Amino acid sequence: MAKLKGPRFIQYFQPVIDGLRDLGSSAKPKEVYSWIAEHQDVPKSEIEGTTKGGQSKFENKVGWARFYLAKAGLIDTEQRGVWVLTELGRKANLTHDEAYQLFRSIHDGFPRAGKTSDPNEKSSPVEDEDASAPDEKLYLNQDDVQERLVELLRSMTDKGFEELCARLLRHIGFENVKVTGQRGDQGVDGEGYLLINRFVRTKVMFQCKRYEGTVGPDKIRDFRGAISGRAERGIFLTTGSFTRGAVTEAARENTTAIELVDIDRLLELMIEEGLGVKETKALTIEDGFFEPYLKTSSD
Repeated sequence: MAKLKGPRFIQYFQPVIDGLRDLGSSAKPKEVYSWIAEHQDVPKSEIEGTTKGGQSKFENKVGWARFYLAKAGLIDTEQRGVWVLTELGRKANLTHDEAYQLFRSIHDGFPRAGKTSDPNEKSSPVEDEDASAPDEKLYLNQDDVQERLVELLRSMTDKGFEELCARLLRHIGFENVKVTGQRGDQGVDGEGYLLINRFVRTKVMFQCKRYEGTVGPDKIRDFRGAISGRAERGIFLTTGSFTRGAVTEAARENTTAIELVDIDRLLELMIEEGLGVKETKALTIEDGFFEPYLKTSSD
């Protein structure tokens, strides 16, 4: 994608629409991300980079595109986790200039932190390039919490991270999970069983890597080689991200299946399962409520 005027996420407006249209007018976010990555020339740095809160920079920009498209009535997000094209969205075919004008019309309607009229400045609601798209956040302080979780995960010892991953797998339904990494078991850090139904279970082996960068296809091939003939599938968990080559290698047909869990998914699972985080109640003062009572009778 060429560098054009306005925030970069504007360039994803039409690809989001095209992806949803091709996927049957509705899809889950991950399906849209995959479609765009496959059909658009997305920079490697964007695909593999992460925000301070651990989210994929690419997915975050697509999320901002969805936010503005929803505000414009092109996408319906009534059901969380599913993006749906509206009748208006089904007919949309935006040029970049049209996408930019759509952005301006919505963005200029938000309260501004200052009096500047420059639409490219990081003002509300796009306060920070790394900020999560508003409607994708479940909690007001989610960015801060995720940034702190990233720091904690990457500061763990290798053994500590392996044990945390084992605990996470138990939370999401694995049985007989044990950590084996300390034995130097050919790069396999642990194993367990996933119950498919009441009568069938499958053996899974996992590897845990505390990376800040990216995991390439060579690591996936090595891991697959270590578990072939010993488990039905593998899980590779990392505090970093995966290259396109790693994703392709993990999905290669006629080989032992490998599931990839990057930092973004890892944080999502920890928050969902309440591991190391807990939801608290908070009160907020409504200043507007008190304004009539603070004015003097002469006002």
